[in-house]
Amino acid sequence: MLSDSPNQPLSEPLQYAFTAFAALTVYNSVELIVLTLATFKRYQGLYFWSLLVSSCSLITNTLGFALFFFAPISNYICVTIILVGWYCMVTGHSLVLWSRLHLVLQSPKVLRGILYLIITDAVLLHIPVTVLLYGAVSPNPDIESRFVVGYNVIERIQLIMFCLQESLLSAIYIWETAKLLRLRPQRAHSVILVQLIAINIIILILDVIVVVFQYTGLFALQVVFKPVAYSIKLRLEYAILGRLVLVASGSEGGSSARVFSDEVQWPSVPSCEDEECQFRNSSPRAGNGSGGS
Repeated sequence: MLSDSPNQPLSEPLQYAFTAFAALTVYNSVELIVLTLATFKRYQGLYFWSLLVSSCSLITNTLGFALFFFAPISNYICVTIILVGWYCMVTGHSLVLWSRLHLVLQSPKVLRGILYLIITDAVLLHIPVTVLLYGAVSPNPDIESRFVVGYNVIERIQLIMFCLQESLLSAIYIWETAKLLRLRPQRAHSVILVQLIAINIIILILDVIVVVFQYTGLFALQVVFKPVAYSIKLRLEYAILGRLVLVASGSEGGSSARVFSDEVQWPSVPSCEDEECQFRNSSPRAGNGSGGS
């Protein structure tokens, strides 16, 4: 399936690719679910629930496409499953990125504005994609041909918009983290910043690959690779989480960090007896942030 019509069957090579990507996605999803449940001490807060829902949505989205491509059931049932998984996967990941911003960004006004942006994008992009996708998989050829054109346009738009949204959230996070680390210039902090930048570059590359697949007409490859990309991005979130605990727990405005530390059981964080995290022993002064989980 090298065209942009969602109704065409998969070629044999793409069937093998789908099987491999689906297996990888399900494996990563199960691992992420277990990791989320094991990492958090208390199952509450937006950070926890957005991580958990996003991880579960990977299986839902993959299952929907498996039924769509291989099962002799109604396209509308398959698309419903696909869309539910897609909503939670894409917007859920943005909420993961937003909820951890509380640990490094202490401006309620900026945080609220970013949340409004996420909600606005969700409404403006999820609704037209939903309507056009249902029409594009219609068994009626006349209806399908009319809706496929619109679906191809909105599919490209939503990919770019969500990619830009996630890039913006990552950029703000890196910027605010760098500001915090400049307050305590230690070599270990510079290493943390380099690691965070590298992780976010990998995430950006994954987004670019998905967009390239779509714009080169490889629709099937795009839809089967996207859950894999999101599973990798969520897995990298735990690498960021470990670094984030180190940064936020030693920040000046540390109310968010204290709440976060109460919620997360993170075994890889060094103890404060280690030289690299002696800054965590300093008593954090009052901050205005709210807990990220």
